[in-house]
Amino acid sequence: MSRRGAAEGGMQVNRISGIQDKDAGFRTRWIFKRIKRRLGRVPLSARIRACDFELLRIWEEMSAHVADAGRIPAKLKELAQVKVAAMVGCPF
Repeated sequence: MSRRGAAEGGMQVNRISGIQDKDAGFRTRWIFKRIKRRLGRVPLSARIRACDFELLRIWEEMSAHVADAGRIPAKLKELAQVKVAAMVGCPF
């Protein structure tokens, strides 16, 4: 069975599964709560970053700082991340 990309109508396969709420530690859940408050949900990219807590913490801090600047809406930034991921062939 061959794997086709999601853009070709095939099944999308993630190389790594993200951390789910029930599997997250206290500090990770706290960061997920902050992300959900800002974006309305916890995107898969954040769940994957949660596999390394320090990476998640630093990414969330930077993202919150940029979002506080108010220059670019958070939803537009998320859309840009998804577009870049699709352009470089990232499976998520």
